[in-house]
Amino acid sequence: MILFLDFDGVLHPEYDGQPTPADRQFCHLERFEAVMRDFPHVEIVISSMWRYEFTLDQLRAQFSPDIAARIIDMTPQTERIDGKYLPARREGEILDWITAAGREDAPWVALDDADWQFQKHRDRLVTCTWYIGLDDTTAETLRTALRNEGHMT
Repeated sequence: MILFLDFDGVLHPEYDGQPTPADRQFCHLERFEAVMRDFPHVEIVISSMWRYEFTLDQLRAQFSPDIAARIIDMTPQTERIDGKYLPARREGEILDWITAAGREDAPWVALDDADWQFQKHRDRLVTCTWYIGLDDTTAETLRTALRNEGHMT
């Protein structure tokens, strides 16, 4: 089982294009890690835009050691066209990673706040509200998805 993880709007609220205040960064990390500890078989791949600015090791350093050890990779970066986002770009990067890793048969789920970044696989998406992040309700939805191998019901 693979979890594709976004940061902004998930592990902390997103601030409408503004940098997240330092005291709010990763404010939902403890909740996320608690869910992950209940599912020790789940591998994590970073799909966040943070991968454009930081190395995999720098991103792992944000997490507790037991969770960091389960972060296996980052999705490939797709360049913007004319500085604009592509529709379903995040989904495409996830599918590119799955193909490159030879994991087409692996169950997966994405935890993200940008549902517009997904078209064909919205059934594998656990969506956070961007200005809230991973709250208790969304954490329970994530638990259901992980328990059901990526299926929401």
